[in-house]
Amino acid sequence: MKSSKKLLAILLAVILTVSCITIAAVNVSAAAGDKVYCRASFTPNCYMWKKDTQQNNHAWPGVAMEKVAGETDVYVYTVPDDKFDMIIFNGDGKTGDLPYPGGNKIFDYATRTWSDYSADPVPVITVSKEGGSFKDSVDVTITVTDATSAYYTIDGGARKTINGTASLTIGADAAEGASIKLDISATNSYGTTEKSFTFKKRTSGGPATDGSTSEAISGNYATNPNNGYGKRKTITVDGDKSDWDSSMLIAQGVANDDPRVYAHWSMHEKGIDDYAMYAAWDDANLYIMYEMANVQDIVAPGEDFPLTQGNLWIDNLPVFMYIFTGEGNITHGTTAGGTLWDTGTLVDANADHVIAYSTNASNGPFIYTANDDGDLEPDVLVKKGAASGINIKWGNGKTLSGKLMGIPKAGTDNKRVAGDCVDATLSDFYAAGHKASMDMFYEISIPLANLDISAADIETNGIGILKVSTFGTSGMDCLPYDLSMADNAAEPYSKDASTSAEKEDEDHITVPMARIGKAFTPGAVQPTQPVIQPTQPVVQPTQPVVQPTQPVVQPTQPVVQPTEPVTVMLGDADKDGHVTIIDVTAIQRVLAEINVPVFDEAAADVDGDGEITIDDATWIQRALVGIKTPYDIPVEIDW
Repeated sequence: MKSSKKLLAILLAVILTVSCITIAAVNVSAAAGDKVYCRASFTPNCYMWKKDTQQNNHAWPGVAMEKVAGETDVYVYTVPDDKFDMIIFNGDGKTGDLPYPGGNKIFDYATRTWSDYSADPVPVITVSKEGGSFKDSVDVTITVTDATSAYYTIDGGARKTINGTASLTIGADAAEGASIKLDISATNSYGTTEKSFTFKKRTSGGPATDGSTSEAISGNYATNPNNGYGKRKTITVDGDKSDWDSSMLIAQGVANDDPRVYAHWSMHEKGIDDYAMYAAWDDANLYIMYEMANVQDIVAPGEDFPLTQGNLWIDNLPVFMYIFTGEGNITHGTTAGGTLWDTGTLVDANADHVIAYSTNASNGPFIYTANDDGDLEPDVLVKKGAASGINIKWGNGKTLSGKLMGIPKAGTDNKRVAGDCVDATLSDFYAAGHKASMDMFYEISIPLANLDISAADIETNGIGILKVSTFGTSGMDCLPYDLSMADNAAEPYSKDASTSAEKEDEDHITVPMARIGKAFTPGAVQPTQPVIQPTQPVVQPTQPVVQPTQPVVQPTQPVVQPTEPVTVMLGDADKDGHVTIIDVTAIQRVLAEINVPVFDEAAADVDGDGEITIDDATWIQRALVGIKTPYDIPVEIDW
């Protein structure tokens, strides 16, 4: 018995000793200046905190790590101070809570293991111009360090030796529109570093279209109203609109058309309501200013939260600006695994750059460029964060036009249906007593160099822009406006029936971008003007319609009647007996050559032109939101 107790005591002592050792290993505190590494196939974020406290290095998801020069998949983060002893890596999912292992350690994201990091000095390659477009030719300087041998090739031609640095001129003899590939290789005893860059010679005439598949929404909405394309002017981005004027307006929206107003149960959420967008430029920057409305004090004053907390800069909500310069690879908002930032938003219009940031500027700003596959990925970022050169400021105040036009009511009990703002008679919210101090605006400057264009490109050929505001995993409003922003507004959100399904639906935006600087040279996209509401009733003609006097000649051959009548419900592409947004999706999938189990071509050909096109999907979308169409599409609308 005594032997058993002694053995048990020894075992407990061993366990206690092991426990103490483990605890000692867990509680390693970081030292300021420590470097921690992560090996991953994406750009990871590093989140650190002091265990059992609220102290952290940055708001979730942490700080984006920097790629280690000369490495293809290794990222580094420098610890800012000595407060932290826990760490999480995230970006493609996330790790569990990890004890901090000490400096100069590397975490392998695939195997979830730590090891010592040895920073062998592989060659480092830097270039003065990392691809992009150019007009006549482009000068590039290549610098190579820690290499025993190095060379470059142009379009796979002869190897040219690099002795530390090399200066070259690319594209002087290339044809307009040609792409030129620069490959660089540097080697030492630790390995080889390789880099490739693609340059494109611009065409002198610019593009003829932005690739959009429907006309701009007109009525109370407008794209480039009064043939306005912004103007050349230097703007001080400081949260003050005094530098801007009405001649810079490029897209007009409508107040109180955000998704929540089309359901009687969702006014407790903040409105994400784009109203107007303005543009300017100078030799250094593109400037954008957009206005947003918060009309809670008029439409639902009893809902306190959006009334008192309506400013979006306290939230981390994604915002995208799709930009089409016509001088790069084309994207429609996709990444290799889906849509940018998983927002479910795709655009038909072409974009070669996408500006992405959050409403409180805590995430980004980023400048993404399209790769050869049309995708937007972290490894093809032009710049990120402060290196992007983007400046963002915001403020409150009355709109630049002095008016805030919209329908001053909300909810299905007020017979609000998606799209009702297009042709409705609008009222000025300011005239109704709305407080202008609740309305918001953002000013943004974007370096032209990071868009691979100059002021002359804007003035000679023009560029396009489409701004999208999001919430959850979907678009909520955009400028220029697209009907997809509210096509599921009256449906309940799957995670919370008191809010709108617009937070999670897929949005396929088909309208053209707003133009900055100049319209397309052939005038492929015409500006739309807001409709001026008539003050007098429309007078109907009093003359009777004259019937033809000639008899109708009957065919001499009998008409063969089908043995069974064929019934086609126009718009019911999936043949389920109803015309819904699912039919729109079915048409889009067929156009994308994705298999659709049941598809009625006759029903899908809404305009009767014998072809299934995106126009057929657009007509159904318009009918679903209550806009009259030339076709008898039997949608079911609860007025």
